[in-house]
Amino acid sequence: MVTFIRFAVLSLLLILTWFFAEVKAQCGGGPVAGSLTPTSSWQTICVQGGVGYSFNATQASTYVFSFCQGGGSAPSWDTQLMILDNSGTYIGPYNNDFCGTSSQITFVAPATATYRVLITKYNCASDPTCQTLAYQVSIPTNDNICGATYIYGNSCILNYTTYTTNQATNSPQANPGCAGYNGRDVWFATKVPASGKLLMTTNSGAITDGAMAVYKGSSCAGALTQIGCDDDSGPGTMPELNLTGLTPGDSLFIRFWSYNNTEVGTFSIALKDQAPYYCMSGESSEINNGGNCIQLTPNKQSQIGCVWNTTQINMSTAFDYTYTVNLGNSDGGADGMTFTLQNNAAGLSACGNPGSMLAIGPLTNTFIVEFDTFNNGPGAGDIAADHVAIDVNGNLASPVVPAIQASASSTNIEDGLDHTVRITWNPGTQVFNVYFDGSLRMSYTNDIITNVFGGNPLVYWGFTSSTGTFTNQQSLCPGTLPGAPLPVTWGWFDAYMMNQKVNLFWGTYSEENSKEFIVERSADGKNFSPVGTLTAKGNSKSTSQYEFIDEYPLQKYSYYRLKQTDINGAYTYSVMKVVNNGANSSGDIFHLYPNPASSKLDINIELSEDATVSVYDNANVMVHQQSFQEGKGTLNVSQENIAPGIYYVMVQSSSGVYYTKLIFFN
Repeated sequence: MVTFIRFAVLSLLLILTWFFAEVKAQCGGGPVAGSLTPTSSWQTICVQGGVGYSFNATQASTYVFSFCQGGGSAPSWDTQLMILDNSGTYIGPYNNDFCGTSSQITFVAPATATYRVLITKYNCASDPTCQTLAYQVSIPTNDNICGATYIYGNSCILNYTTYTTNQATNSPQANPGCAGYNGRDVWFATKVPASGKLLMTTNSGAITDGAMAVYKGSSCAGALTQIGCDDDSGPGTMPELNLTGLTPGDSLFIRFWSYNNTEVGTFSIALKDQAPYYCMSGESSEINNGGNCIQLTPNKQSQIGCVWNTTQINMSTAFDYTYTVNLGNSDGGADGMTFTLQNNAAGLSACGNPGSMLAIGPLTNTFIVEFDTFNNGPGAGDIAADHVAIDVNGNLASPVVPAIQASASSTNIEDGLDHTVRITWNPGTQVFNVYFDGSLRMSYTNDIITNVFGGNPLVYWGFTSSTGTFTNQQSLCPGTLPGAPLPVTWGWFDAYMMNQKVNLFWGTYSEENSKEFIVERSADGKNFSPVGTLTAKGNSKSTSQYEFIDEYPLQKYSYYRLKQTDINGAYTYSVMKVVNNGANSSGDIFHLYPNPASSKLDINIELSEDATVSVYDNANVMVHQQSFQEGKGTLNVSQENIAPGIYYVMVQSSSGVYYTKLIFFN
């Protein structure tokens, strides 16, 4: 009996599938009763079942035909709508019951051509009764700045997308004053990538002579600052702008129009990061927050996303790398994410299969740390809990380190939270460690360079992710990717006691996208808390100096470190310094910084009383002398042409004579 019911249900499904396929197929052709000229306003026409109407469409424009809105109605019969080409062949879309038994279709023209909309009664029947069809061509959603289409600019390649100015209107924003502006514009939005360099370029379509202006602004409703405008720098007479020196994370708005408004129709546009830290493929995309975070997969079925650092690393050198992942908020979702080292032949374009392959299987020359959120069974090397495993050569079904629970405290890491992943590699011991949320989850000892990468230590590294039948939105914040420029090049960091306060001084030799320095203090050198924050210079190729005073140091020892934070959320720590609040030394009388120092720079000095300062070389020859009053000053040694080496500083004051060592380098 059960078998019979299953057979009957299956047969019914097959019949229904055939039936609906036949409905679409049989509804081709039909007489053409007339033509329609859609505009941006709704129009209506009395139509009968079994006839079609032709209309001329512009590529990428959106056309809506409806019995459900815009004045359309079908009170007498169950309608069907479908789009045919001009020969009467069905091309889609098709709709039967959009609202009740009435139909509506939205058609985006794949090319500029003549098409037909076919109206029939359900099951392709004719009917002479008049029903009211409403139709229009939609105004582009990006017709105004607050409807701007977002374009991701953090890409290694130019991905052109086609848009149209058909039905676009004039914008209220001020005339850009360039490139023959005469209205009918559309808008795009983006964020400046971490490099601060962005190429914006266009290709012709129906529009062969376009123009483009770019504005900086905090929001679509706020004040705009025009930062670029172009007419003919791109292909042919199309616009292109190559912008540098931008502030990462800033919002940009891009305005496109036809020169002098002489053409209407399609064009294509693409953005490209001119100095990307990583390349993306599949469905991966920059998250629209101005940061360095990436969505690897949207919450859709059968998606893949791959991200690779543009600079290869040398695995002959040890590394210690931390980043954060978010594996979605559906505990029943899928499929997970990997951290992968690879020298696959596809290089920066490497991307594997969806589902259980996590977008890295079956690619060879790969060393994979998988964070798998779906149990595909023991045959796939999986366990019930969300798990971590290590695989090689794209073989996820046979891990070299078998799967264990990813989190030390929970079976579920699809909890909508950001989780910290730490990866370490020591080429001397050949030990590879994986940490999750601060807990060591697995170690693997192997000559990875030889046994996986054929003796070549230069590899790409990055991340892959996929969905299958079950889904999750999966993202990560890679921070400062290995191989990318470091946010800062540390110069010096010094901390000393003066007048019962701790003075902290530090410097950097260069900064790139640096956001701030957080001063952290500890009583034991292990558990730190913030005591102050200073804004960083941001971007600088020269020496930058900073100062912070801890007014209330701890009673005995105070340990200090600096947490430098990038605009993307990545951070690095300085070395640690310790100050003894109970000590009594020359540090209470004077202090020099930086030390060591460049012989080409002057030295900062702080004194608790008036003093004469003399500098002697290693042969006891005085090379500089200067008198100071209590407080801060500058030891002007750069004018003395001092050679690199070890020098001695003598400070003479009313309380005595004090000495310290001073080291100069080039």
